[in-house]
Amino acid sequence: MQIRPEIKEKIVLALDVDTPEQAKQLITELKDYVGIFKVGLQMYTGNGYEIFNFMKEQNIKFFFDVKLHDIPNTVAKASENIIRNGASFFNLHTTGGEEMMRMAQEAARKTAKELGKENPVILGVTVLTSISEESLQKELKVPYKPNEYAIHLALMAKNAGLDGVVASVWEAKKIKQVCGKDFRVLCPGIRPDWSNKNDQKRLATPSIAIKEGADYLVIGRAVTSAEDRVKAIQMIYEEIENAMLTQNKSYAVSKGKLILENGMIFEGESIGADGTSYGEIVFNTSMVGYQEILTDPSYAGQTIVMTYPEIGNYGINKDDFESGKIHAKGFIVKNMCEHESHYKSALPLAEYLKQNNIVGLKGIDTRHLTQIIRNYGAMNCAITTGDITPEIKEKMRNYRISKDITMDVTTYKVEKYSGTGIKLAIIDMGIKKSILENFKALNCDITVFPADAKAEDILNENPDAVLISNGPGNPEDAKQAIETAKELFGICLGHQIISLALGAKTYKLKYGHRGGNHPVMNMETNEIFITAQNHSYAVESDSLPADVKTTFINLNDNTIEGISCDKYKIKTVQFHPELTAGPYDANKVISSWIENVEKEKKLFV
Repeated sequence: MQIRPEIKEKIVLALDVDTPEQAKQLITELKDYVGIFKVGLQMYTGNGYEIFNFMKEQNIKFFFDVKLHDIPNTVAKASENIIRNGASFFNLHTTGGEEMMRMAQEAARKTAKELGKENPVILGVTVLTSISEESLQKELKVPYKPNEYAIHLALMAKNAGLDGVVASVWEAKKIKQVCGKDFRVLCPGIRPDWSNKNDQKRLATPSIAIKEGADYLVIGRAVTSAEDRVKAIQMIYEEIENAMLTQNKSYAVSKGKLILENGMIFEGESIGADGTSYGEIVFNTSMVGYQEILTDPSYAGQTIVMTYPEIGNYGINKDDFESGKIHAKGFIVKNMCEHESHYKSALPLAEYLKQNNIVGLKGIDTRHLTQIIRNYGAMNCAITTGDITPEIKEKMRNYRISKDITMDVTTYKVEKYSGTGIKLAIIDMGIKKSILENFKALNCDITVFPADAKAEDILNENPDAVLISNGPGNPEDAKQAIETAKELFGICLGHQIISLALGAKTYKLKYGHRGGNHPVMNMETNEIFITAQNHSYAVESDSLPADVKTTFINLNDNTIEGISCDKYKIKTVQFHPELTAGPYDANKVISSWIENVEKEKKLFV
């Protein structure tokens, strides 16, 4: 199993064994899964130094559960000795008061600095009843409330400069609210449901402890007494991991990096799966529709940058998928909404990315990134939640979208959707569900063919019209579709394929057209549509044959957005004329096609 450091660091395993040899065996067996081992006074006496030396040699973090309390000078000296013995964590009784805790932490940190070690984590203890109300009132200098005992002790520890406290799991959330989210809480008595049900020391399960805000979970006999200790700690690890992902997402935040082919690096926070993904980086200017964009097969092989700064506000619902899965390689946003709000929402966007194993980042200046893409053009990129290694850089440079990418997104069999209107054959190059639904709404009798279907197979169905759909990749790589189109009609990739079949040429745009706000002009009526688009290639206007005319142009860059050929009764558009996710302006294109077909009842495209 893959071990994530942020989960491992939460596990504190109590060395509930009798001898140093048993402790060494336990440490050696479980050190890959445990971030911190807890040593009590029973290990400090007798051969205790043997355990300390062993853990120092193995570079293992340990928590010395000594609960120091005495006169200040003795506590300060003891704190110094604890650090010299290699402890990374130790705790202090709060009974000595704030001054005692301050002296102890100052002595410990001074010693750590002299030894060139990291600052130790020093915790106060709030799960005691030995401190008197009078002493507590004197230290706190605020009115004492018995039912807020742990909170008062935590505040005392914070004022003394300690890093956190040992506290009941049921106090953790409130302590963090009062003392701040960075104030750490270590919770003892954590046992999973499958451990001894009669154990009176069980306070909460690992998942409950995470939900309540615990930073460190002390696990003991559930592991040390298990027949298979490795399996036991793995089960606890998995419970913590699941709790972090589903019950308290803020605890699952990890850093991530984006590296571009031009060498530029951006750092953000992970919003998806852990790992590394490679893709061609592109941007989309849509304000809404991220669910449709992620599941649009046309984005296969690409990493999407959303230019609009607020993404995820309405979550993920059950209706707006454009296909059965996410086809994008990665997803990058400025801000990700953590608490979505919509009556149809089934789960948060970040959770949807994790479930589909998609790597994503937030906290990136996406508008600056978009300017870079516009200046340098679309390029390869890698997103990783780990370190950027030479291997990652090499794989990123060598990344290529497969020439057979349409075969990854097409249907694998012929599909039929009955209707009372025209007989429409669709060659599925990666068709969006919404385009298909648009034709269904017009009562078309539809047969969907795989991308590699041959002309004779399609014509055997005796269709009234044939549509080549949208899809991903370079149109010149769709060899079979080009051959088929010489006898046959298209949207987006279909438009490019038909243009190639007619003898025109295509070229790759510097950064493509993606979004729901692209202005297009109808050259025959001068009508202007605001359209949804997603493509990397365009048709060269100078390469069009004499009998092919341009019907639509893009008003941003004057690229061809549609053609027609009266000789073969062909009509195509580069944009997406469906109803989602984007403007409705261009939906009349599909209905006008159907009207023309119904008039002629036979259209060779």
